[in-house]
Amino acid sequence: MGTREADQPVEQWAGPESLDPTPVWKQYILVAALLFVGLIVIIVVSVTALAPQFVTPPALVPGDRLVLAASDLPAVGAAPKLITIPIVDSARAFWLTQPRKGEVFALRRDFLYTPTGSERCQIDSMGGPASAEQRTFIGHCPTGHAPTFSGTGHSFEGGLRDLDQYNVSVSGDRVIVNLSRVIEASERTGGPVPTGIPQPQQP
Repeated sequence: MGTREADQPVEQWAGPESLDPTPVWKQYILVAALLFVGLIVIIVVSVTALAPQFVTPPALVPGDRLVLAASDLPAVGAAPKLITIPIVDSARAFWLTQPRKGEVFALRRDFLYTPTGSERCQIDSMGGPASAEQRTFIGHCPTGHAPTFSGTGHSFEGGLRDLDQYNVSVSGDRVIVNLSRVIEASERTGGPVPTGIPQPQQP
């Protein structure tokens, strides 16, 4: 069945080198190279994740994470603290607040009045303590709008969305603000003001 010498011409026979197996040392090199690349990736990811614990605050580490000292965090109910130039550029400036113990907020200073509009407002502190129930911030808008917000970023105007904020966490003696992670508030449709926040009095 095709296995005898007379079945095929000699020139079509496979040479003796075809019987040699693939060199084992080449396989070892390939496996070692893959392991080395995987180890490098693991080291890079680990160093990046742990970077906030090694730098001296304030510092910006890979992943657009801003590391602040715990001393930069306002005390519970204290006035908000503005984090801006030279720590971050003005476009990413934010207010750091702690209206209630353990509740830390990084509220963006730049505010788009309506999601579909172009009117940008600058959010400033009203000068008092940060409160989850009282007006803490006021917006200065080009058209004269002056919306007010609580220390947690909730709007006191029916239908107006809350302040945008950055994801923030407290780790030991450090406050880590992820500037690449903006939590955008959705537009409200005139529903009830969040629990604990009184409706503004009509003039």
